[in-house]
Amino acid sequence: MKVKSLLERLAEGESVCIAEGYLFEFERRGYLQAGAYVPEVVLEYPHLVKALYEEFVHAGSDVVLAFTYYAHLEKLQIINREKDYEPMNRTALKMAREVADNTGTLMAGNICNTGLYYPDDPKLIQKLKDIFKVKKNNC
Repeated sequence: MKVKSLLERLAEGESVCIAEGYLFEFERRGYLQAGAYVPEVVLEYPHLVKALYEEFVHAGSDVVLAFTYYAHLEKLQIINREKDYEPMNRTALKMAREVADNTGTLMAGNICNTGLYYPDDPKLIQKLKDIFKVKKNNC
């Protein structure tokens, strides 16, 4: 069965539910600590991440949103895990795709806010553009 795209659904007047909250749920369950909030659990407990994706779909999410929030170089550098940038993102995306394919739902990547933005600093603005470009290209 072909899964309708997001645009097809919206054109037909459908609502699309995208459930998110993996970061807080894994913190609540004791797998993440407050602070950098980097989704290390993706590499350390991938089976739990995949299971939570499935739980969110079961709860009604139409989209499996990959747990890539805060998995960018700025945050990974804080905890000396920048080498995990690509494996963390690719693993989260791969699992999200698998769950979406198995459940007939849509799949999406995720980006997050940053503490680097200062509107009057062109160098930081360019750094941010580069960070998001790398993130987008890895999704």
